[in-house]
Amino acid sequence: MNFYAELMVELLNSTANNFSPEENYDHIRFGKMQEGAQATLKRSIRRKIGKVFESRGYSVVSKYDMSNGYVAYRLRAMEPYLAGLEKLYNFLTDEGSKVLLLQLIAFRILGFTKVKLPLNTPDFWNGIKEMEDLADNKRYVETKFIKWHLPFIDLHKKGIPVQLHLLPIGVYTDFFLKQYEFKRGATTIKAEKGDYVIDAGGCWGDTALYFANEVGEEGKVFTFEFIPSNLNILNTNLALNPDLQERINLIDRPVWEVTNETMYYTDNGPGSAVFMEEKQPFDGKASSLSIDDLVTEYSIPKIDLIKMDIEGAEPYALKGALNTIKKFKPKLAIAIYHSMEDFVNIPKFIHELGLGYELHLAHCSIHQEESILFAEIPAR
Repeated sequence: MNFYAELMVELLNSTANNFSPEENYDHIRFGKMQEGAQATLKRSIRRKIGKVFESRGYSVVSKYDMSNGYVAYRLRAMEPYLAGLEKLYNFLTDEGSKVLLLQLIAFRILGFTKVKLPLNTPDFWNGIKEMEDLADNKRYVETKFIKWHLPFIDLHKKGIPVQLHLLPIGVYTDFFLKQYEFKRGATTIKAEKGDYVIDAGGCWGDTALYFANEVGEEGKVFTFEFIPSNLNILNTNLALNPDLQERINLIDRPVWEVTNETMYYTDNGPGSAVFMEEKQPFDGKASSLSIDDLVTEYSIPKIDLIKMDIEGAEPYALKGALNTIKKFKPKLAIAIYHSMEDFVNIPKFIHELGLGYELHLAHCSIHQEESILFAEIPAR
């Protein structure tokens, strides 16, 4: 299929939609929608949706033209990435991934009033409600990041030997939607029993516990996290699960392209900022470690899966894992939603390794965050 033609169809088909905030806005993630924001989005959907495509020889029926405004701005902002997104579209192995990519691009251009992503179903909201009902809100830890209260949730009642402090939506995403597991058709990419997993971006320890449960007693998890307020909660959660904690090796250094690069940070939990140069004020500094050097220093005999969600540092960390990837050919689960550059450059990097990776795309939210690129070299 032709990427530009299919994207144009996706955009044009979406313009007739008119979803309300109650139908298609994530109030859990973003809070109550500010009055007037929806009206601003509505006013923008009138003209120029075909402008980007006309330069490539496509004509657009005039009734879909749009006025200058929000959508025209988003189209212009997307235009520099379309050639790279076309390459990603062609790299993707399965049809479901291609369709999802078109939906994600359309969502980024048109917004929530026009595009409803596949996860937004009654089952999604019912699953979150089920986790909310499990939560012990009287027993919580408070985050430095906007003072969230993370309730205690015991998943033994659901047949999962994990207990932790986390928002209910996070528990549902990690352990039930399984954000870092890809399953579509006959293809499954996941942490398996006995696997050694790199968990780059440990935050509060939820993904470390998820992977530790998946890999079993013979597996290992190497979790990178260095922000102090995140580490406090991470260590609290690991201590609640001593059997799983034995499988987890905590690396309290930033993962990066090279080792021993000094980085400065302001501690705001998941919203922390990291700088390569000293800027005032900062809360602390840390020394980086590459995955290649981690494998060497720890004498790790194999790496079966690399997961990354590190706030836009993924391209650099991947370069620092080049020898590991070439040697062990691990499964990959890499966040690409932090920027459009990541949507373009991370798949390109993996494809150009020439190792035969097949690429798949998944998305684990009803908004533009949480797009994960999965990659695996199929068995011959």
